Formats: sequence, structure tokens, C-alpha cells
Amino acid sequence: MAEWETNFQTNLRRLVHFEHRSGREAARALGVQERTISQWLTGKRYPSGQMLAEIDRLYGISPRDLDLDPDDFAQRLADRDRLEHVRMATTRARVDQIKRRQGERVVPIKRGRKS
Repeated sequence: MAEWETNFQTNLRRLVHFEHRSGREAARALGVQERTISQWLTGKRYPSGQMLAEIDRLYGISPRDLDLDPDDFAQRLADRDRLEHVRMATTRARVDQIKRRQGERVVPIKRGRKS
């Protein structure tokens, strides 16, 4: 962490690298340009309230969490409940993506005897 870097920047950088392989992948997941992610990480811009809500929805990390001391944030990042939240959100996003691609509603297979 650079001396001038805020807790928010450090923690957002950790979140991006923990959840994604690249800034490009993080940008795609959040629906923003890669340049926007870079600006957030360098402190040139701050995410809007809508984007902070999206970060919370996708990753289970609130804006308040992003301002934690970096050591405390590392604990929050590895929290089991948060990781389960992310897994479920990812699964829902994948199902939605499949539904859009198919252009129809995915119907669960009914198990049991035929009538």
C-alpha cells in the first residue's frame, strides 16, 4: 500500500484482485469500463452510490466495509458468510445469463412418475 493510498482504495484493490483475475473482468462484472475501475483504484474517481450498492450486491461488501482498516478488511474479505453470498450471487447471475441466451424461461425438470 502506498503512503498516500486511502483505506478505501487499498480495500477496493484487494476486493478486485480477490474476486477477479483482472480489472477488465471486474469491469465486466460491474458493468463499467476498465478505465473506471482504474480511476477508482487510483483515487481519481469514487464509485457512485449506485455502483457502491452494486458492489455490495455482488460481493457482500458494504461501503462501510471498504473504509475499514486494511487488516480488518482482509478478515471481512475471507468471511465464510460473505463467500457464500458471492457464490450465490454468481450462480444467480449465471442462471440469468443462460435464460437471456435461451430467450425463454428455464423450466426445472419434474421428477416422479408420468401420468
